[in-house]
Amino acid sequence: MKDIADPRFSSASAPPHVSRLLLRVAAERDGDVERICMGLGFAPADLERPGFRLSHRQSYLLVRRILAQMGDNGLGLAVGGRQTAVSLGLVGLGMQASPSLGAAMRLGLDYQRHAGAMLDYGLETQVDTARVVLTPRFYESDVVTFYMEEAFSSALSIIRHLTGVRLKPKLLRLDYPRPAHGHLYDVLFECPVHFAEAVNAIEFELSWLEIALATRDDAVAAEVTDLLTEARWIDQERCELIEGLQREVRKQLGAPPSLTELAHQLNISERTLRRRIESAGLSYQAVIDEARRARALSLLGREELSLMEVAFQTGFSDERNFRRAFKRWTGMTPREARKRVI
Repeated sequence: MKDIADPRFSSASAPPHVSRLLLRVAAERDGDVERICMGLGFAPADLERPGFRLSHRQSYLLVRRILAQMGDNGLGLAVGGRQTAVSLGLVGLGMQASPSLGAAMRLGLDYQRHAGAMLDYGLETQVDTARVVLTPRFYESDVVTFYMEEAFSSALSIIRHLTGVRLKPKLLRLDYPRPAHGHLYDVLFECPVHFAEAVNAIEFELSWLEIALATRDDAVAAEVTDLLTEARWIDQERCELIEGLQREVRKQLGAPPSLTELAHQLNISERTLRRRIESAGLSYQAVIDEARRARALSLLGREELSLMEVAFQTGFSDERNFRRAFKRWTGMTPREARKRVI
């Protein structure tokens, strides 16, 4: 739980590819997607907007809500199994234009954050075997099965889409117990599946990396790489802007500066500042909420502080309002969070 204080957890930097597909699957299963998204800082329509970004926290809360409503019945497999290279946006286009499956996979790994990856991916090779290894970015025991299911099933679906061949892996290793819907793994992966292992990895023939792609286009691949490199710099500028705003907000959590005041400090118009914040997939209120949430989590780790004192130092004059806000930010009460961070 302590990883929740990591600023990467709340930085709105990931394309919402997985969340968008998850909501579509939820809607097909009669889920009320508008209600599911309430309080998360976005509406289902936002996920369709070009350039919109989500934080890992928002994605995590969305997954947790849907699992709570629909149950863990292979939802991750359903979401991942319908993905193609197109699902990865610009990264997927670059992968399709690559000369070989190996080159496509390496491009995908280099720009995995731009593809909306929820986990950290790595590629390892041995004498005659290659494997994609997945590592959780944060500690999220209640949704890790979904993340692993989605990641491995989408990886295989995208590989099959790129090559046009129904390739079958050698082995799938997972570090969690076999779930009740374990039979779905056999149908989708068509290979031995080992649960309760020490690693999360999908293994396949090394020769897969040499498979030539029929959609190869070197000029397009080069152009996509240039665009992704440029996007990396733009994302860095956005992060610097948001971090700067958060620093100013943290100085005055009780009465944060107005956008007009901040724009004056930055020597830009309020309209320009608002547009830049929105381009990062945020609102100014979300920036304030994140600063208060991070401060609250930090203070909850100090046992000598009462909840009223935590509320006051977080910018609230009323413990009840603090409790409601904290529940909206994290999905748990301050007391529940304190038990997990201490």
